[in-house]
Amino acid sequence: MKRERDLEAEMTTRKEAFAAALADLSEFEINWQSYFDDAEPQGIYDAALTGKVRTLLGYCRVFGWLDLVTAVENLIPIQCNAPSALEEIQGFLIPEARQRLAKVSLDEEGTSDQEFWQLIHPRIRHLARPRVESGFYGDAIESSFKEVNHSVKRLVKEKANKDADGSGLMNLAFSPSNPIIALADLHTESGRNIQQGFMQIYSGSMTGIRNPQAHGNLHPEKGVTLHLVSLASLLMWMLDQRVE
Repeated sequence: MKRERDLEAEMTTRKEAFAAALADLSEFEINWQSYFDDAEPQGIYDAALTGKVRTLLGYCRVFGWLDLVTAVENLIPIQCNAPSALEEIQGFLIPEARQRLAKVSLDEEGTSDQEFWQLIHPRIRHLARPRVESGFYGDAIESSFKEVNHSVKRLVKEKANKDADGSGLMNLAFSPSNPIIALADLHTESGRNIQQGFMQIYSGSMTGIRNPQAHGNLHPEKGVTLHLVSLASLLMWMLDQRVE
């Protein structure tokens, strides 16, 4: 009961903060004559509007409105086009966000989260979900990709009695020319392309995601975290579907 009250209070606070941000953005005005006559106020307008749009982007990510996330991302950075960007923001994005915000409830939020986690690989879900729900986003990402690394390492040890780690492990395990773990039928060009492509994804995820999380004090947003957890889940599913 206390957790439900806390979640409801948090959701109310988010909605109020988002509503205030939308109100602030709806009141933003541009003096068209000064904007187009002088580069200095143009730069000031661009920077101010970009900051407000980034706030809008952050809230759209929090509420999981991926279509609006894409629409807002396409506006950034605002450079020499603030009037047209503001027209789209005030004419479409703000009304759409307000309409959706009015329909947001604690039950909808919980249902959305539940549906997401049902799609995630069980081992990644076990590690990442409690961390995400506690707000430890960086830890959720790190633990997910450590599990991918551990799972591949275990298979490589079992199949080839070789030890490696990280990016080197992935290149060794999924090498298209001599794979220890095959992900597709390597007798076909499509299968070889799949093997090559996923070797690069596995390897890149260690270099570009796991290592920075392990060695740096990073603070990703929830939306970014869920995207990366989904990637770790996909890599685990691919491993489960390997060709024996």
